[in-house]
Amino acid sequence: MKRTLLAISSVVAAACGGSSNNNSFANFEGAAWNASVSATATCPPPVNMQAGNRTYSLTFAPGNGADLQVTSTEGCVYKFNLSNSNYTATLVNAPVSCTATISGITATVTWTSYTVTTTDGHNLTINTAGTATNGSLTCSFTETGSATR
Repeated sequence: MKRTLLAISSVVAAACGGSSNNNSFANFEGAAWNASVSATATCPPPVNMQAGNRTYSLTFAPGNGADLQVTSTEGCVYKFNLSNSNYTATLVNAPVSCTATISGITATVTWTSYTVTTTDGHNLTINTAGTATNGSLTCSFTETGSATR
Protein backbone atom coordinates (compact mmCIF):
# COMPACT_ATOMS: atom_id res chain seq x y z
CA MET A 1 0.00 0.00 0.00
CA LYS A 2 2.83 2.40 0.88
CA ARG A 3 4.45 1.75 -2.50
CA THR A 4 1.18 2.52 -4.28
CA LEU A 5 0.73 5.81 -2.37
CA LEU A 6 4.35 6.77 -3.07
CA ALA A 7 3.91 6.04 -6.78
CA ILE A 8 0.67 8.05 -6.94
CA SER A 9 2.30 10.95 -5.07
CA SER A 10 5.20 10.96 -7.51
CA VAL A 11 2.89 10.99 -10.52
CA VAL A 12 0.77 13.82 -9.09
CA ALA A 13 3.88 15.85 -8.21
CA ALA A 14 5.29 15.41 -11.70
CA ALA A 15 1.98 16.32 -13.35
CA CYS A 16 1.66 19.46 -11.22
CA GLY A 17 5.20 20.57 -11.73
CA GLY A 18 6.12 19.18 -8.37
CA SER A 19 9.80 19.80 -8.84
CA SER A 20 10.61 23.27 -7.59
CA ASN A 21 11.39 26.17 -9.91
CA ASN A 22 13.76 27.55 -7.25
CA ASN A 23 16.89 26.67 -9.25
CA SER A 24 15.42 28.36 -12.31
CA PHE A 25 14.42 31.43 -10.28
CA ALA A 26 18.00 31.72 -9.00
CA ASN A 27 19.22 31.87 -12.59
CA PHE A 28 17.18 35.06 -13.13
CA GLU A 29 17.05 36.80 -9.75
CA GLY A 30 19.87 38.62 -8.01
CA ALA A 31 22.32 41.02 -9.61
CA ALA A 32 21.22 43.26 -12.47
CA TRP A 33 21.58 42.09 -16.07
CA ASN A 34 23.36 44.41 -18.53
CA ALA A 35 21.45 44.10 -21.79
CA SER A 36 22.28 45.04 -25.36
CA VAL A 37 19.62 44.57 -28.02
CA SER A 38 19.25 45.27 -31.72
CA ALA A 39 15.89 46.75 -32.60
CA THR A 40 14.15 46.88 -35.95
CA ALA A 41 11.08 49.06 -36.42
CA THR A 42 8.80 48.82 -39.42
CA CYS A 43 6.90 52.03 -40.06
CA PRO A 44 4.70 53.39 -42.84
CA PRO A 45 6.35 55.60 -45.50
CA PRO A 46 8.19 57.90 -45.47
CA VAL A 47 9.80 56.50 -42.30
CA ASN A 48 9.89 52.85 -43.49
CA MET A 49 12.27 50.46 -41.72
CA GLN A 50 14.56 51.75 -38.98
CA ALA A 51 17.20 49.82 -37.06
CA GLY A 52 19.28 50.62 -34.02
CA ASN A 53 20.85 49.31 -30.87
CA ARG A 54 20.14 50.10 -27.25
CA THR A 55 21.50 49.11 -23.88
CA TYR A 56 19.69 48.89 -20.57
CA SER A 57 19.73 47.14 -17.23
CA LEU A 58 17.07 44.78 -15.90
CA THR A 59 16.68 43.17 -12.50
CA PHE A 60 14.31 40.26 -11.94
CA ALA A 61 12.48 40.09 -8.62
CA PRO A 62 9.85 37.70 -7.25
CA GLY A 63 6.61 38.47 -9.06
CA ASN A 64 3.32 39.73 -7.76
CA GLY A 65 0.80 37.53 -9.56
CA ALA A 66 3.57 35.93 -11.64
CA ASP A 67 6.82 34.02 -11.08
CA LEU A 68 9.11 37.01 -11.78
CA GLN A 69 8.83 40.67 -12.62
CA VAL A 70 10.98 43.52 -13.89
CA THR A 71 10.25 47.24 -13.51
CA SER A 72 11.85 49.40 -16.19
CA THR A 73 13.28 52.88 -15.61
CA GLU A 74 10.19 54.23 -17.45
CA GLY A 75 7.92 52.50 -14.93
CA CYS A 76 6.73 49.56 -17.03
CA VAL A 77 6.11 46.42 -15.00
CA TYR A 78 6.77 43.23 -16.95
CA LYS A 79 5.49 40.03 -15.34
CA PHE A 80 6.90 36.68 -16.39
CA ASN A 81 6.06 33.06 -15.76
CA LEU A 82 8.90 30.60 -15.86
CA SER A 83 9.05 27.31 -17.72
CA ASN A 84 11.14 24.98 -15.54
CA SER A 85 12.00 22.71 -18.47
CA ASN A 86 14.00 25.20 -20.54
CA TYR A 87 14.67 28.17 -18.23
CA THR A 88 12.56 30.51 -20.34
CA ALA A 89 10.52 33.33 -18.81
CA THR A 90 7.61 34.59 -20.91
CA LEU A 91 5.62 37.83 -20.51
CA VAL A 92 2.20 37.10 -19.02
CA ASN A 93 0.73 40.59 -18.54
CA ALA A 94 0.88 41.70 -22.18
CA PRO A 95 0.28 44.19 -23.53
CA VAL A 96 2.56 46.36 -21.37
CA SER A 97 2.60 50.07 -22.30
CA CYS A 98 4.52 53.08 -21.09
CA THR A 99 6.02 56.29 -22.41
CA ALA A 100 9.68 56.14 -23.39
CA THR A 101 12.12 58.47 -25.10
CA ILE A 102 14.54 56.78 -27.48
CA SER A 103 16.94 58.81 -29.62
CA GLY A 104 15.15 61.99 -28.58
CA ILE A 105 11.72 60.78 -29.74
CA THR A 106 8.98 60.27 -27.15
CA ALA A 107 6.52 57.50 -27.90
CA THR A 108 4.01 55.20 -26.27
CA VAL A 109 5.71 51.84 -26.46
CA THR A 110 3.65 48.65 -26.09
CA TRP A 111 5.25 45.24 -25.65
CA THR A 112 3.08 42.37 -26.86
CA SER A 113 5.72 39.68 -26.35
CA TYR A 114 8.87 39.49 -24.24
CA THR A 115 10.82 36.28 -23.74
CA VAL A 116 14.10 35.79 -21.89
CA THR A 117 16.11 32.60 -21.48
CA THR A 118 19.09 31.63 -19.33
CA THR A 119 20.42 28.22 -18.43
CA ASP A 120 23.44 29.37 -16.42
CA GLY A 121 22.41 32.59 -14.65
CA HIS A 122 25.17 34.54 -16.43
CA ASN A 123 24.02 34.77 -20.07
CA LEU A 124 20.51 35.79 -21.05
CA THR A 125 18.89 35.87 -24.49
CA ILE A 126 16.19 38.48 -25.12
CA ASN A 127 13.40 38.58 -27.72
CA THR A 128 10.65 41.22 -27.68
CA ALA A 129 8.01 42.58 -30.03
CA GLY A 130 5.41 45.30 -29.97
CA THR A 131 4.47 48.71 -31.29
CA ALA A 132 5.61 52.30 -30.76
CA THR A 133 3.25 55.22 -31.37
CA ASN A 134 4.13 58.88 -31.73
CA GLY A 135 1.16 61.02 -32.73
CA SER A 136 -0.50 59.37 -35.73
CA LEU A 137 2.56 57.25 -36.58
CA THR A 138 2.57 53.65 -35.31
CA CYS A 139 5.50 51.35 -35.99
CA SER A 140 5.88 47.67 -35.14
CA PHE A 141 9.19 46.57 -33.67
CA THR A 142 11.22 43.53 -32.73
CA GLU A 143 14.25 43.36 -30.49
CA THR A 144 16.80 40.57 -30.16
CA GLY A 145 19.86 40.55 -28.01
CA SER A 146 21.54 39.34 -24.90
CA ALA A 147 22.47 40.30 -21.38
CA THR A 148 25.25 39.29 -19.02
CA ARG A 149 26.13 39.70 -15.37
